[in-house]
Amino acid sequence: MALNPEIANITYRQSVIRKIPTANKIVLALMYVAVFIFAILGAMWGTLMLIPTLGTLFFAWYYKGVNSITYEYQLDGYDLHIRRLSGTRAKPVNVAFAYVDLTRLIVIADQFSEQIAQGEAAFEAAGKKRRVTYYTSAQDPDKPSVVLYARGSGPEEGMIVRIYLQPTGPLLHCLRTLCPGKVFTHVELV
Repeated sequence: MALNPEIANITYRQSVIRKIPTANKIVLALMYVAVFIFAILGAMWGTLMLIPTLGTLFFAWYYKGVNSITYEYQLDGYDLHIRRLSGTRAKPVNVAFAYVDLTRLIVIADQFSEQIAQGEAAFEAAGKKRRVTYYTSAQDPDKPSVVLYARGSGPEEGMIVRIYLQPTGPLLHCLRTLCPGKVFTHVELV
């Protein structure tokens, strides 16, 4: 594929906030209820209950930070970098999560569409150790995902990569410009 220098200078950045699973929300709510109970018991019994109150409060703060995950899509020309951001404000965790060389793209399409057949066939044909899947969408059933299939590069050289994305209209426009004829998704679905 010949790279057009004007198109190769396209840059775009988008963040996708992952939905916190219901089970984790329940655990967090129970921790805050425990903090409230320990605080009431502390009012009756004195400073002895200060240790479990502060300990539970600190753990709830930490647990919320660890479960608040944001995926950042950064498009620099034909390179799509996905980073995973989590942790607390005091100790943020910023991890390079996935990398895609768009010159090796197979297809990008809506999750349950027929256009992903080519990518799914290549994915299934690869051995279990020669394929990798990344879930970088909001993981919200009300927001359908878009699936990207590509031949791996970098640490995934020789593998087939499947990535579930949650792109916005401008990101889809950039992807259509960079990879004409390989992006089969509609902005109104995303």
